[in-house]
Amino acid sequence: MSLQPIRLAFSLLITLTTIVVLLTIGCAAEPTAMPTAIPTQTPVPTSTAKPAPTQTPTPQPLVFLPADEAPHDAPIEWWYFNGMLRDDVGGEYGYHFVTFQTEGAPGVVPHLLQATLGDHGRGVHYAAERGALLPEQPDARSVDAETGGWLMRAGPKGYDMRFHFDEGEVPVALELRAVPRRDPVLHGGTGLVHMGAEAGSTYYYSRTRLHVTGWIEDAEGRRPVTGPGWMDHQWGEIASRRIGWDWASVQFDDGADLMVAVVWHPDGRRHLSGHGTYLEPDGTVKYLEGDDVSINGHGSWTSPETGVEYPMGWQVGVAPMGLELELTPYLEQAESASGILGVSYWEGAVSVEGRRGGEPVSGWGFVELVGYDPRQLEVTTPSPTPER
Repeated sequence: MSLQPIRLAFSLLITLTTIVVLLTIGCAAEPTAMPTAIPTQTPVPTSTAKPAPTQTPTPQPLVFLPADEAPHDAPIEWWYFNGMLRDDVGGEYGYHFVTFQTEGAPGVVPHLLQATLGDHGRGVHYAAERGALLPEQPDARSVDAETGGWLMRAGPKGYDMRFHFDEGEVPVALELRAVPRRDPVLHGGTGLVHMGAEAGSTYYYSRTRLHVTGWIEDAEGRRPVTGPGWMDHQWGEIASRRIGWDWASVQFDDGADLMVAVVWHPDGRRHLSGHGTYLEPDGTVKYLEGDDVSINGHGSWTSPETGVEYPMGWQVGVAPMGLELELTPYLEQAESASGILGVSYWEGAVSVEGRRGGEPVSGWGFVELVGYDPRQLEVTTPSPTPER
């Protein structure tokens, strides 16, 4: 298929300040209203001398699963996976795989699938993408995208993925099955994340612990792989927002999980908002916002392909948790330069070391950097909060 109709179908995405996958800032049975303020409830005073404590009402969810696994009538929506893989001969890899869909003509849905693979042992980075106009599936219960030998599909026991890279010296192909090992988390407590007036809002939930199995095939043959993974599902109207973001997911060795994001404006990278979610090993969830989180790069790397400069090596702080983390990329060359969109972003695996409340912690994660390519941040007209 010629890429010309795909480029036209993705004209909305060219001005994305979200992009492309990611990641980061990464399906209701019935329509659900936007959240409204709920007044604080104060209990009737008791006969004791001390006043009763104020009770904070529990936020009501705006995302319902499994119904909201399905596609939505939204200007932009994506399903995103990242993970670490090890084969049976000592090879180690980091990957991300995402499909974006946007609004198209009646009966047709534009899709963009993107994948990267970092071979940490060889120091090689692969990136590829596929664009397609796929038939609309009104009864779809989750992501279901297949084109050019690539596949992202949800089934009753997990998610199936298939993608390959033909552009390098050695063709590489992967086929993976990702099975959730932890309940999904609704970011913001309700599944709707507010990023401020300039950045807008987005529906967002994650499956922070996946068990991934499958195979990788290259010049050395086909080998089994296994490892941990992460999944994001996000949708809404942020395609026309002039923003960028730094995003990170972390799986700690002790069983805790973390998602943090800092959203900024391109004018001097002015800080707009921050948010995040921390899961204790026992599943207890703590929601983070504003000054709770910080992400600061202390080095830089300039892409020889696009000339875009990205921060490289990050200090992540989560004040309420007493978390101070150092995130180090396995490969600095982890840029995704999209020929279809005409913009680039950085998406790569990181090692994690640091302290929580003074005690050492470690793990692995992924970092996503969106908005550093100046072609992506064109001036656009702000759009309203997403409608379900």
